[in-house]
Amino acid sequence: MKIIFACGGTGGHIYPALAVAEDLIKQVQNAEVLFAGNKSGMEASIIPQRGYDFKGIEARPLIRKFTFKNIVNGVLVIKSLFDALKIVNQFRPDMVVGTGGFASFPFVLSAALTGRKTLIHEPNVYPGLANRMLAAAASAVTVGFMETKKYFPAKKASVTGNPVREGIIKADKAEGYTEFELDPAKKVLLIMPGSRAAKKINRVIEEALPEIEKQLADLQLLWMCGDEDYVRLEETVKKYKIKIKLLKFINKAELAYAAADAGVLRAGAGTLTEITACGLPSVLVPYPHATGNHQEKNAVSFAQRQAALVIKDSALNVITLMENLKKVLDVKFAASMREKLLSSYAGNGAENITRIILKITGELHG
Repeated sequence: MKIIFACGGTGGHIYPALAVAEDLIKQVQNAEVLFAGNKSGMEASIIPQRGYDFKGIEARPLIRKFTFKNIVNGVLVIKSLFDALKIVNQFRPDMVVGTGGFASFPFVLSAALTGRKTLIHEPNVYPGLANRMLAAAASAVTVGFMETKKYFPAKKASVTGNPVREGIIKADKAEGYTEFELDPAKKVLLIMPGSRAAKKINRVIEEALPEIEKQLADLQLLWMCGDEDYVRLEETVKKYKIKIKLLKFINKAELAYAAADAGVLRAGAGTLTEITACGLPSVLVPYPHATGNHQEKNAVSFAQRQAALVIKDSALNVITLMENLKKVLDVKFAASMREKLLSSYAGNGAENITRIILKITGELHG
């Protein structure tokens, strides 16, 4: 059995593909897996580090409005389709699985045009352009959230949940305290803006530190600030008595989630899946420049069912931050939010998607 996983652009597209690939290999002994994406994207480094073969092309974003630049870009999109077709024909997969992002588009489309089975997975609440365009040609569609199913053909779409690392669910709170040198007697606010740290969030948190120390004295911060702001913030946090664990990057996110009582986070699909799985009450600040504004759409969906608080990036300041922190750290409010998150977690996302792959390819027995 041979499968191509086409993904890229952000961790929210890459990590679900990796999770499904890992589950597929566990279930099918003779499975051969190839990953494909943009050769200049983050997938080109992440995937080989996980031990998988990777083939890259010069993938280009799909045209969203007609300008001269995008006309040229359209020509390059067509070229990427032929490049992807060459890789598909050489590998001869039983199925191509796309998990979103413009890098997945040429691989899934070329597979469909040559009569091969295809599956697309949509991790966001509102589907990206690539998956919306591919839905008609795909053999099957899987989605991470119930709200997403309505955007795809009813006969093809299944709500599987987004794949999530097992450690996110099973991580131990005490181990999290130890890993990050935190005080078990105090609440922990996790500030983790995503795979690329957010300067706006860093700036507002920094400005809010005097108020946090004054109004939330029993709070401690676990703060991932990224490379650019680290040296400056390292000096800033020394001025305050409250415990602040400042890190450039958090490698063990599962332990950070386990230790945290609340979060200030972006609203990418991966982050939302993880806070749903572990039930972390959070203040979401959607990244305003995400493709198709998908982070804000994700966040609004969570806010509508009271599973998160949301502050638009443009509205984020010390006043709005403090108002929302007080709410999300309130015991009763947090308990209600945690319950709504955990009750909406579909679970077993990777296994559910693998099962559909095996069914469509005829590998599912019994």
